Amino acid sequence: MGKRGYLAYGIAVLLSLYLAAFFSRLYVPERQLFLDTDSLKDQKVMAFVYDEAPVELLPAGDETYAGVIRSGESELQVSVRLRDSVPERCTVAGEEKAFIPVSRYITSEDYLGTYCVKLGAQTTKRLQAGVLLFVGLLALFTFALRENRRAGRDKALFTYSDAAVRAIGRKPILLSFVVTAISLVIFYGCDLKPLSESIILWQKGIDLFQLFACINPYKSVELYSWQYEGMMLAGYGLPSYLLYPTLGGFQPGAYHWLQSFLYKMLNMLLMNGTVLSLISFLLERGFLKEERAREVYYFSVFNPLCFWIAIIFIQFDMLPVYCTLLGLLLLSDVRKNKWSAALFLGFGVACKVTYLMLLPSMAFLMLTLFVRDKKARKDWLLFGLGFGCLLFVFLLLPRILPTALHLAYRDLPQTRRLWRLAFPLVSTEIRTYAAIVGLVIAFLWSVLHWDTKAAMPIQILRTVLMLAVIMFTFSSLTLSTPSFYLVSLPAFVLLVRQSRNRYECVLKSMLSLLVVTQFLLRPEGDITATLWFFGKTPVFTRVLQAVEASGKALWWKSFLYSVSYGAMLVYLKLFWDLVCKTAESWQGE
Repeated sequence: MGKRGYLAYGIAVLLSLYLAAFFSRLYVPERQLFLDTDSLKDQKVMAFVYDEAPVELLPAGDETYAGVIRSGESELQVSVRLRDSVPERCTVAGEEKAFIPVSRYITSEDYLGTYCVKLGAQTTKRLQAGVLLFVGLLALFTFALRENRRAGRDKALFTYSDAAVRAIGRKPILLSFVVTAISLVIFYGCDLKPLSESIILWQKGIDLFQLFACINPYKSVELYSWQYEGMMLAGYGLPSYLLYPTLGGFQPGAYHWLQSFLYKMLNMLLMNGTVLSLISFLLERGFLKEERAREVYYFSVFNPLCFWIAIIFIQFDMLPVYCTLLGLLLLSDVRKNKWSAALFLGFGVACKVTYLMLLPSMAFLMLTLFVRDKKARKDWLLFGLGFGCLLFVFLLLPRILPTALHLAYRDLPQTRRLWRLAFPLVSTEIRTYAAIVGLVIAFLWSVLHWDTKAAMPIQILRTVLMLAVIMFTFSSLTLSTPSFYLVSLPAFVLLVRQSRNRYECVLKSMLSLLVVTQFLLRPEGDITATLWFFGKTPVFTRVLQAVEASGKALWWKSFLYSVSYGAMLVYLKLFWDLVCKTAESWQGE
């Protein structure tokens, strides 16, 4: 094993330590007390500890409020002294505690009067959980690195292979990062601030899940600044430590230039990993001619829909898209890649609970290949064990146990969109939920029309397309956020691959922007938002203001969504047509 091998093992150890420390903090959190001064006009300060009822701290002297809180099995006397309605001193059980203003790191008005006080950590339990997680993760990483070395994949640990890089060269890849850097001059979308600020809260020691569990239900907060799982926070939080030295001068109300640059570059890295992996797979399996590789790369990595969502609007779903795709591609040789596939698929699905709706299609692929390949059934079982353990520990268990994440998300307002579109059936007492019906139809239609005798690579490509079909089915029926549309990036690679000329590539790529019409032409993602840099109000923000003044705001929003809805259905049909292609047509192109 050379220097490259030792470096890979060093990274595996550090990554195992990081994830173990992160999730042990999630499972065994440091108890935090949140004080909220929004009720001072009612002569009280509210005190919150997650999984406990809110407590009113009542006047106990000149600008002093006191009361008794519960933390675990203990009752603690709390006293808060204010100066000019701002906490100056806090004592818990007779011990003076430091406090952190939540508004120091986040712009949301919901937390302007909220302060975090650390009560103490359960060090022994957290250490025990951390050791177990570290040992398990390091074992999986070790197995994955060992099989990579045996398969000769040492130089392509983070892509399917280096076939795409050899075919297109390095200049197009460098160009993608140059374009991404130039895009810094375009004003980002509305989600970057709350997402990056949530990561900063976590890095500065404020448990955002405890914060949400305590404050959000009490204040009826509708839009959570962070709605992802712990794995997504761990994934995007890791590179965010590069900016940690700059947080001393961080101003939540200012434009986030550094965060914008970091996440644009990270998302482009993940987009390259996704596109290059799929192109490598197509090249090695004979589904793509080498002379077309560069063309497919350009039209895929600069796909207008995905580029706008990931690079301009700056959404965080590129991490699960990349991990999920690479995991599926590695299943093409489960004997050599079982542990690597388990790691990538496990990490990808664990990033976002909505990926569970994609799991049946992936599970059907796994079942089909398991039944067909009798010689590799042991490897499939080992893969299933690794994948299942990762999914259980990093996604399901935090949702099952009474963790702060479980309490914060148990009544997340955004999940209600699943039940909004419904029709009465037989009587008004029984309702048919359109999103559920759509997902069932999409899955069963694909399963019952599946060519189980098709070659294994074609089965994998059809599954990749089915993920896009399911995504557009769900999105068209629920008005989901644009981040979920990134699931379609691998499908767009295949759509470009089957296009017969560049004109067709341009049409199928450019028109995809219609899918996000409801965001492009509204303040949340106004395509003219760069006018803010010049002190001007963006064009479509002014349009909405004029429409609202005329009393036609609902009509305008409905019109924009109707355009997006129609575009989603068209691309859903295009991807479904690719799913239904015969094995001969895949080989013949």
